[in-house]
Amino acid sequence: MKRLKAFYVIAVGLIFQFAPLVARASSGEGLDVPEALNHKVPLEGLAGLSLLFSKLYNENLWLFAIVCTVLMAVVGMAIALVTDVILKAMGLETEKIEHRE
Repeated sequence: MKRLKAFYVIAVGLIFQFAPLVARASSGEGLDVPEALNHKVPLEGLAGLSLLFSKLYNENLWLFAIVCTVLMAVVGMAIALVTDVILKAMGLETEKIEHRE
């Protein structure tokens, strides 16, 4: 029985060793190189914050990504604060839980 289990382990190991070779051999010539993503947001009819974020997206994607990340963190903290105030008004405790073993 031990030999049979050892045979199975070795057989599965060999199958996983040769599977990538078989997959690569049958993959064909591959895909073409993708084109650069040059998507621009049309600014016609936009005003206010929509125009600000659209211009930021069109001009500087890195700054747009940083602004969106910070904005999402601020919105998350604001939601947590409002939820905390509502729960305290209902009489529920919203303190950190202390874990003891």
